[in-house]
Amino acid sequence: MKGLISLLKAIGIMLVVGIVTLGVGPVVWALLVFLGAEARAAKALAILERTVMAGETVVASAVEHRVFALFRRRAVIAITSSRILTIQRGLLGGFTMADMQWKDLRDARLEENILPGLCGANLAFDSLGPAPGVYVDGVPSDAAAKMYAKAQYEEQAWEEKRRVRSLEETRAASGGVTLGAGGTGAGETPDRMVEEIRKAKDLLDSGAVSDAEFQEMKAKILGRA
Repeated sequence: MKGLISLLKAIGIMLVVGIVTLGVGPVVWALLVFLGAEARAAKALAILERTVMAGETVVASAVEHRVFALFRRRAVIAITSSRILTIQRGLLGGFTMADMQWKDLRDARLEENILPGLCGANLAFDSLGPAPGVYVDGVPSDAAAKMYAKAQYEEQAWEEKRRVRSLEETRAASGGVTLGAGGTGAGETPDRMVEEIRKAKDLLDSGAVSDAEFQEMKAKILGRA
């Protein structure tokens, strides 16, 4: 929908400019925008290649559809083995680069536009931290799908890493429970066993362990008696 709205706005502006300039304005605009567009897109991708770090692999890259950049230069987006990368070029030269590491990704979203062949799809990558996310509209559909699939994989992988780290921190904060310690139970006291069971129950209540894991812990503690 965004691409269609952008196109309709551009048509409306061109009609106004055409009336004011007796038709000359739209012709000049069309020449500036479309003449040599492919060569400029190739240069934009070349800029991308120069910004990739040593050892970093580009999974997918694309140049924004023209319908989303009728009055500015098209943005470049790339998904690499370590981050999301965008490059916005200035009208008179130069460029601004922004990126997001996979570890900072909170959520990835894909929205295909009406007339996908002309308008492509919109990608949104929300950030976990205070830094802004990465948002690019009008990405060619095939490239957008590949980028979204990679982002989903990384998002789930880092969620699992954070979950495991959180469990380890919770267990450490609870004093930990060592399963099977004490061998035959020599020197075990009822108070010590009750304390270890209490710690295991605290882990269960905090969500650090499942009910099955708690039952296993309790059985091993009682089994040492």
